[in-house]
Amino acid sequence: MLRLNLAREASWLDLALGVRVKVEPLTTAIMVAARTDPRVRNLPAGTPDEAMAVAFAKAIAARAIVDWEGVGDADGAPIPVSPEAIDALLDLWPIFEKFQTAYVAKGLELEAEKNVSA
Repeated sequence: MLRLNLAREASWLDLALGVRVKVEPLTTAIMVAARTDPRVRNLPAGTPDEAMAVAFAKAIAARAIVDWEGVGDADGAPIPVSPEAIDALLDLWPIFEKFQTAYVAKGLELEAEKNVSA
């Protein structure tokens, strides 16, 4: 049975290394926008799957992350959410892996279930 979460508010997601992000629900709009993001669409033919996964996760994160805690500059001062900062955050393997499994994979699982049931 598919369980719908009708709440459309952003929620907190604990990542790693004391970082948590506030994310919008992973909706069709976010997935479609990420798929059409220039950094995803402009990947050259033959780009390895791993590089495509990173580009796709960053495109999703840029649309989904609205706030965070535990992210600071080189001096430890908190920094605001920005596309550049999100990219830098996801360049850290433990952060990327947790975001990928706890947020992105849930959307992809629903996509796979839809394809199987069709």
